[in-house]
Amino acid sequence: MTNIEKYKNAFVESLDIPLENVERATMDSVTSWDSIGQMSLIAMLEETFNIELKPDDIIGINSYKAGFVILKKYGIEI
Repeated sequence: MTNIEKYKNAFVESLDIPLENVERATMDSVTSWDSIGQMSLIAMLEETFNIELKPDDIIGINSYKAGFVILKKYGIEI
């Protein structure tokens, strides 16, 4: 599985959204992306990519696209 597939899968599984909606996902557009959804997503990303996100980076992942920039800081290319 490629990094992009793993990344998309994290959104699908942790936020329970259809794959076709993942690329447009933001905190404001996904009802399940509340504080619990955020922590579920973060936990899945940390486990999937074997990283530990810093608090500022956790807050910074507020959309599908924002995660690309954050994960790049940890050496993960999506």
